[in-house]
Amino acid sequence: MDPLSEVVRLARPRTYTVGATDVGGDIALAFPAHVGAFFYSVAAGGCWLQVDGYGEPTWLGAGDCVVLSSGRPFVLASDLDLPPTAAATLFEGRANGSIASWNGGNGCMMMAAYFEFDAGFSRFIFEHLEPVVQIEDQAARTALRLAIEQMIEELQAARPGHEIVVEYLAHIALVKVLRFHLAEAAQQRTGWLYALADPQISQTIAAMQSDPARPWTVASLGQVAAMSRTGFATRFKASTGTPPLDFLTQLRMLIATQKLNQPGARIAAVAQAVGYDSESAFSAAFKRVMGASPRRYETSR
Repeated sequence: MDPLSEVVRLARPRTYTVGATDVGGDIALAFPAHVGAFFYSVAAGGCWLQVDGYGEPTWLGAGDCVVLSSGRPFVLASDLDLPPTAAATLFEGRANGSIASWNGGNGCMMMAAYFEFDAGFSRFIFEHLEPVVQIEDQAARTALRLAIEQMIEELQAARPGHEIVVEYLAHIALVKVLRFHLAEAAQQRTGWLYALADPQISQTIAAMQSDPARPWTVASLGQVAAMSRTGFATRFKASTGTPPLDFLTQLRMLIATQKLNQPGARIAAVAQAVGYDSESAFSAAFKRVMGASPRRYETSR
């Protein structure tokens, strides 16, 4: 089992919005706090990016690609000294997949995609990434831009099957960006994503995913990694930033969410499928990790 593919499969975006904007003249746009990730690819021109509480502004020029996954408010601007305008003022009522021009364009042409996840998924996938992830690999940049362009084209043409095509393209964009970022940053960062570069830790994550109901212990997971209990626990936390059994709980709740969204699912059966004999214990763990009760997921189908 490929751990990255499995988590992305579980974390299907709840909504996605894509489009392109050709901005002319001076403007500053303020985006509020969000749950999910913004992907930006600059096709022409450039602009400043300032993320709330995160260091110095970043200049984005033609060819640059960034992922904003921290959920923090941010500003995109030709001039950061300008008073910002709420982004909703410019984009409200705009059709998904549209290409818009402001003030004649020719200043900054930007492709954008926003994927919204449930809070639990967003936290699990993105919490260890930098608030601004700049994609340096040229192949990744090209793949992201092409995926967004194809999503826009599919939404505009609205041919039969376009919704599933856009959904697959969203997954492709997400996987490619995470994959290339993993290759670029795995040796310098901590988090489950970066831990996938460690074969032994990745193997234990795959084992948890394939059999979430098993009564895993730190010792049994250490056996999967062919390591001592203490050595494994230390290395797992150093790699992922989370103790092994805390990670297992988070993973079980993600799997439970997918099961709760299936027709005919019942909380008691889902609890057992992810290793809980007690529905009340499962419900408490689910709410703690996902921020909502399992009943919400069971009744939202």
